[in-house]
Amino acid sequence: MTTEDVTRLTPSPPVSAPDAAAAIEACYGLAGELTRLPGEADDNFLLDDGGQRYVVKFAHLRADPAVVGVQVRVLRHIEATAPALPVPRVLAPLVPAAPGGQPWAVVPDGPLQGRVVHALSYLDGRLLKTVTTDPPLRRAMGGTLAELGLALHGFDDPLVHRPLLWDLAQLPQLRPLADERPPGPRTDLLAAQLARLVAETTPRLAAQRTQLLHNDFSPDNALISADGGRVSGIIDFGDVTVTALVNDVAIAAAYLLDDGGDDLLAPALDLIAGYHAVTPLTADELALLPDLILGRVVARIIISEWRAERFPENRAYVLRNTPRAWLQLDRLLSIPGEETAARIQEATRA
Repeated sequence: MTTEDVTRLTPSPPVSAPDAAAAIEACYGLAGELTRLPGEADDNFLLDDGGQRYVVKFAHLRADPAVVGVQVRVLRHIEATAPALPVPRVLAPLVPAAPGGQPWAVVPDGPLQGRVVHALSYLDGRLLKTVTTDPPLRRAMGGTLAELGLALHGFDDPLVHRPLLWDLAQLPQLRPLADERPPGPRTDLLAAQLARLVAETTPRLAAQRTQLLHNDFSPDNALISADGGRVSGIIDFGDVTVTALVNDVAIAAAYLLDDGGDDLLAPALDLIAGYHAVTPLTADELALLPDLILGRVVARIIISEWRAERFPENRAYVLRNTPRAWLQLDRLLSIPGEETAARIQEATRA
């Protein structure tokens, strides 16, 4: 596990609303009503100044400012190359708070002195996790994700090549976390699946095309328009990394598995088809998808349960989606991999 992973998974002292308000005014000249928003590592606030709304993100106390800067520059890059994509716009901080001209600020004084902060435009829409999707929306989601990949294609920086635990190319790095689990049938199941994926999938994945990806197109990071017909926002670029292109598709598909319905795979197949219509996947990439989808579910369980043990004060938030991940894993393992592969081929044949 990298130092950055440990930092992100270790809570830092929370930022209070009064301290946030003072820092936002100092760094951006903005004031208004603040509402705390959820977040894994950052302290996030919705700021309503009576006319406009913004999202203000205070980075983890031990976050690398350069990593924050890369995330912000990625958003600037998307705005320049694909302005129609629904991603947040970066607000320019006041010059004294950003002396080097960087698109983020450092709190100059007060209780939050030295804390890295950046502000973004607020995007309207309903979180995907609150929406009942249909096939046209899911295909549109896949198409939007592919368009985002096209927009990200030209961005590069040494920091987007750093290893991240949530990157499916880094599945071997999950073994130490799995080894810390208590013995039992569930641990044995996870260990067996992880060992197989590392042995069979990781070498094949290393041979696929790579580029910068969002790497977390999840129900918490996608906003849907009021009419339910399109993606109105893609948020949280904290996991951007250069990895195999097919990983973006697998991650998004894994979150759409219908564990409560009759057909587990149908929603994921819609998204895969929508992506493939914009950015055609190769035969090798399509063949990897069943194991990569399974790998994302395995990673979600291992990382989340490891975090819950290490940081029990944040246990409820960390494990909020884990019961569903276990259901998805059990159902995925009940479907022969050949059947999943055949259905993916069928969905992308048109």
